[in-house]
Amino acid sequence: MKRSIIIINEKKCTGCGECIPKCPEGALQIIDNKARLVSDIFCDGLGACLGPCPEHAITVETREAENYDERKVMGRMITQGAHVIQVHLEHLKAHKQNDYIEQAEAILKENNIDIPEK
Repeated sequence: MKRSIIIINEKKCTGCGECIPKCPEGALQIIDNKARLVSDIFCDGLGACLGPCPEHAITVETREAENYDERKVMGRMITQGAHVIQVHLEHLKAHKQNDYIEQAEAILKENNIDIPEK
């Protein structure tokens, strides 16, 4: 399916890691001194990682990519704690991603985890 997803320009990326904390979905990692998109399913394509990149090495493009999977993203976030979950929910709210918010909250309820309040 075609959808918005990030792309990292390897020539521009210095591997500074500034993008990593801005991606609570866990789609980015530093591998071989470069930021890498580890899986299409973790990238929501909303671009929270764009602003922190001092080299402007990250952009959003429309291309063939696996569907974003909120269930798998929340599975990773649950292990990282309430603050990471809260940041992710705020990110979704800021981008008006109501379907993903509903999915995330349902997953939290299934796992008997309180929905973090700001």
